[in-house]
Amino acid sequence: MINEYRNAIRDHINRLIKQGKLNQLIVWDIQQDEAQDPTLLSLRMYGSRAYTDAIQVACGTSGIWEKLPVKRIAVPLIADVLEFRREYL
Repeated sequence: MINEYRNAIRDHINRLIKQGKLNQLIVWDIQQDEAQDPTLLSLRMYGSRAYTDAIQVACGTSGIWEKLPVKRIAVPLIADVLEFRREYL
């Protein structure tokens, strides 16, 4: 079910970007310190280190061990992440 969960997040991000609804996403410029630690980025965006999976999907990385790209990303709002977690995990 983890693959379906990640695919749902990716599809959600792509759909909203394609529709031009960036106000329904968090748009973030990844900084150097965040690129080294996805849990730090999760903490800054969502207030918890528990949501690295959404960060990884948005960045196109496969695991927490991979360095994040220093670029602008769009991730789902916390309400959407929690809904996807309830549905798929």
